[in-house]
Amino acid sequence: MLSDRFDDDVEPEGDEELFRNPVFYEPAGRNLDLERADLGVPDGLGLLGKLLAMRGRIPVEKRGLICPDCMKLRNIRVPMFLVNRDGEWFASHYRKPGEKPVSHESDEHIARKELVANEVVGAGHHAQLEQVVAGGRARLDCGIKCVNGTLLDYDPQLSEQSRRSILSRDGHRKRAGFIRIWDFVDPDHPGVGAVPYVRTPNLPAPVIRAQKSALEIRDGNYVVEEGWCTPEGTFARCPEKPYDPEKPNDAYCGQHHLVVVPEHQSSAAYESSKSTLTLPRFVVEVADGERVPFKADGQHGFMRADQVDRYLSKHGAEPKPKKARPVVRDVHRRDQCTEDRPESDFRSAPRERHVSRTIVLETRGAQEDEVDKVAVDASGQPIPLCRFGCGRPASLLGPEGLPEHWSCRERQATR
Repeated sequence: MLSDRFDDDVEPEGDEELFRNPVFYEPAGRNLDLERADLGVPDGLGLLGKLLAMRGRIPVEKRGLICPDCMKLRNIRVPMFLVNRDGEWFASHYRKPGEKPVSHESDEHIARKELVANEVVGAGHHAQLEQVVAGGRARLDCGIKCVNGTLLDYDPQLSEQSRRSILSRDGHRKRAGFIRIWDFVDPDHPGVGAVPYVRTPNLPAPVIRAQKSALEIRDGNYVVEEGWCTPEGTFARCPEKPYDPEKPNDAYCGQHHLVVVPEHQSSAAYESSKSTLTLPRFVVEVADGERVPFKADGQHGFMRADQVDRYLSKHGAEPKPKKARPVVRDVHRRDQCTEDRPESDFRSAPRERHVSRTIVLETRGAQEDEVDKVAVDASGQPIPLCRFGCGRPASLLGPEGLPEHWSCRERQATR
């Protein structure tokens, strides 16, 4: 078997990094397939031997093997070399022993981590970028120590990832006892709702560094809300009825709902005096224990800690995560998905567009005492019930001089 010890001045990456690395061969102008005898190059049966013969004679920078991800994401030409693991060849980034591993992070990714870390440190917490934990088996993008001693990992995800990859990485952190905040910019990202997440706008690095308030929380932060499903009630439309654009007025069921809803879709979102929650402030509140992750009906997010008891009493605690099977090298490479870098050959399944993430915990009709209680107007006179039978006090007199709701009339007219 051919050895991989000819390049003594380089340091290979770990097995997981090797498994996912694509490699571009400049003379052929294409990515190599290291599983094939010809490496995926026409008339390339002797190419592997040619590349191996260069070791010890030709510098790595001049062999023509480079990382396509580094070139696309950071516009940097990073040479690669070949290593052998159990008879299979892989590509590894070139670096001398002791040098920092090559980073695939964009400037926007780094700006987000720096912004969060600076805000957290200013709030009195300890934070460290690229923190290595669990005896070297895990690396946190932005490791933060919470008030209760738990480690929090803030992880911005600005590029395409598969749902499987996100769940695998999140499960690894959970089993290690870490809390993770995933930050997505794409509303249709496969990880939205699959893991504890927030969604923020996709902004360039100079804007992020100049205006920390620009990264507003747009999704992932939930609140518990309840009220009557009526035009005068709490909800903009019924959380249980599908919205019919042809019947926009038929949007209420008249019942009482208890729901978990994204805060930007709650009734509080329409309060103009309320300040917008930003990403740095949100992470500080999670570190302070003011917001905690939750899961309901397969939907993940974050919720205010003062609402967790009420939520858990209605829905029960989140079950313990199952132990995931190993992803790397437990079967043939071709049968495994890789880390979804832009230049990899992995193709994910078509994504479903996001739908309403409101979670209905309880629905009930009007209680007898609520129905029997007579509503009165400002002068103390009883308000008659709507003539269309919705069971609620009328809001106006119709053209016939009878008490009704305008929405009930519209609903009746469309039937």
